[in-house]
Order: sequence, then C-alpha cells, then structure tokens
Amino acid sequence: MYDSAHPFGRKKRADVTIIPDLCTGCGYCPQFCIMDCIIQRPDGLYEIVQEDCIGCRACKVNCPFDAITAVEKR
Repeated sequence: MYDSAHPFGRKKRADVTIIPDLCTGCGYCPQFCIMDCIIQRPDGLYEIVQEDCIGCRACKVNCPFDAITAVEKR
C-alpha cells in the first residue's frame, strides 16, 4: 500500500532517537530532517516523532554532539 508520507517506504534498519542527556537544543537536527519529524519540546530540547521518521539518519550524521542514535529494529 502506498503511503504518501513515506514515498520511498520506511527503512527497516534503524529506529532513530535523541538522547536527552546529550541534546543541547542547538537546533541542527530539525534543519536536516527531510520528513520534518523533529519537534522542539517545551524544555527546549528536541524529540523525534517516530510515526513520521523514515530512518534516513540525516539528523544523526549532522548532530555535533552525538546526541542521536540509530538502533536496529527487530
């Protein structure tokens, strides 16, 4: 079934998350997110909306603080 929000399908490889203890709230990750699924929380840090994330890992590659992880899905 075609999903217009994920035209190339979801990646089965990675579940991407932001580690709150390492996130500084710099704002780099949402600038690189092609799906616009990284939102700022009220405390100024960021989180990823997993339902919208395709696992491209552009945020992880560009995070200067290594605050983003990509773990294997099971």
